[in-house]
Amino acid sequence: MGQRNFLWLGAVVGFSALVFSALVVWLLQDALPFWALSILLLGLGAVLGNLQRRFTRDE
Repeated sequence: MGQRNFLWLGAVVGFSALVFSALVVWLLQDALPFWALSILLLGLGAVLGNLQRRFTRDE
């Protein structure tokens, strides 16, 4: 794949992650206190960052 395809793929993945996290916040805002929701989102970001680093590592 060319570099342009990777840029589009990154934009789509980033946008879908933003929509997913907004949906999670909207669904859980009444069920969890703010601090618990913040910890949950930070953990989700850490997991996604580790997956991205693992799959984009140069070998």
